Amino acid sequence: MSSPRDFNGIVYDLLTGRTSRREFIKRAAALGLSASAIAAILAACGGGSDDEATTPAGGSGTGGSAQTPTGSGTPTGDGSSGSGGSGGTLDRLVIALGADARTLIPNTVVDATTNWQIENIFDPVLRRDPNNDFRVGPWLGELTSIDDLTWEIKIVRDDIKFHNGEPFDAESIKVSLEYALNPDNNSHYLERYQPITNIEVVDPMTVRLTTSEPYPILPTRLADLYPIPPKYLEEKGIEYVSQNPVGTGPFKFKEWVRDEYLLLERNPDYWRGPVAVETLEFRYIPEFSSRLSALLAGEVDIIKDVPVDAIERVNSSGIARAEEIPSSRINYVALVNNREGSIMADKRVRQAINYGVNVDAIIDGVFQGHATRMAGALSKINPQVDPSIQPYPYDPEKAKQLLEEAGIQPGTEIIFDSPQGRYPMDTDAAQAIAAELEQLGFRVTVQYNEWGTHLDKIVNRRTGDIFYLGWGPALDAEGTLRYLFVGDSTYSGYTNPEVEAVIAEASQTVDPEKAQELWNQVQQMVWEDAGWLFLWQQHDIYGVSNRVDWTPRVDESLFMGGAKPRES
Repeated sequence: MSSPRDFNGIVYDLLTGRTSRREFIKRAAALGLSASAIAAILAACGGGSDDEATTPAGGSGTGGSAQTPTGSGTPTGDGSSGSGGSGGTLDRLVIALGADARTLIPNTVVDATTNWQIENIFDPVLRRDPNNDFRVGPWLGELTSIDDLTWEIKIVRDDIKFHNGEPFDAESIKVSLEYALNPDNNSHYLERYQPITNIEVVDPMTVRLTTSEPYPILPTRLADLYPIPPKYLEEKGIEYVSQNPVGTGPFKFKEWVRDEYLLLERNPDYWRGPVAVETLEFRYIPEFSSRLSALLAGEVDIIKDVPVDAIERVNSSGIARAEEIPSSRINYVALVNNREGSIMADKRVRQAINYGVNVDAIIDGVFQGHATRMAGALSKINPQVDPSIQPYPYDPEKAKQLLEEAGIQPGTEIIFDSPQGRYPMDTDAAQAIAAELEQLGFRVTVQYNEWGTHLDKIVNRRTGDIFYLGWGPALDAEGTLRYLFVGDSTYSGYTNPEVEAVIAEASQTVDPEKAQELWNQVQQMVWEDAGWLFLWQQHDIYGVSNRVDWTPRVDESLFMGGAKPRES
């Protein structure tokens, strides 16, 4: 049987243009991948003909055309328009999630569970195109760089409307950015847009942005901006809008019952054409076993994070199938070095943990190989990864020596915060990590948290000494390194002024080659400083009803614009 690392290697070769699509198909088949799995990966990786090497993966916002979308202003397709035509319609599609959305007003919370739902109601200004290596391109707007400090957004059409009939225009973009930039709104996106110093409505179809410094990754940030209707926001207020969203997207809000379900209905006037799903429901089922039972009973159509030991059960059910794809999401344990009195402030302790935890054994044991080891802070699937970085070798004796040098006594307590039910096998993985740490002489207390509680503890700096977190879609260096290795960033547990200085320089560097050199330097610094316990790149395994034609994506998106009935 082939190893997951062999599998990930050929995906990486495809993404980086080192192999053609035809050669990829041959190699993938030789590794035992099914035709449907190969098709899903090719769809996610996008572009290229059978005889040509694929375009190197972009979408990171730090190089070439991925930074400054060009063209006629017509958004590239991703299966989200015209789906209600010859393929028929789905009366209802139900997605079971383990957690509720934290809010339904966009541009507020950096949380995948929330944004999976928001992205079906709202459209982004720019969008990562799954058919073009997830490069950022036009959607509601098209972005042009005027100079290093000036950008213009041109709205692609003059007939786009919000669900309440309010026209989408330049003022909508301005108000949405101002909402995210207002400290009173506690938006997690504030730091992403902080370099913007002026937002000018040039005309109803044009917005001009001025930044305080060169900000070459602005295009990727605008792929996270989902405009809200200005008049509706002004009349109803933030609290009301957060529970009764109005967007421009393919689905309109119908009903939200907290901790039970979110109900959406097809937008018949969607500017890209009505989609194939008439009613879309997100149903909240905290326990995975209950989600799996609901899938196999035909009560729900899509579930995420199928455990590896349930794959055969799903595939043999006749009701659903398991769809696996290597995700851009990374998993790690933050070693919180910026708390007064924390033992994690000592680099030797952090390095000891990396030497002393057998990550490969956890991947093989807990995940049965359905995850891929990360050498450093970026995964192989990230086009800006430094390939020269190698994983910490498993060396428990060296780990114990470092702990002794640091003066750490046997029985020293570590408080370990972990989510429960958010990531694949997260509780099992946390238990395995805790057991490895105890072998080094620590006394580990694992605190399992409901997802919302876990996020609140991280944001408010109330976790224990270490915490388990996933981050995705991690498709560019800046979107990971800047937000996880700068001390005052929302989800960071790490501070190092030298690292932060290089991150700041890289974020402002317009030349892509120079920027890559700086991002490589950051990766090397945080590896040597052991800013995390570096874990794995997640493999996403979905359970999908056999009545639904839907392809999982590398970026984990649950955008249902392209879902349709499956041909029998």
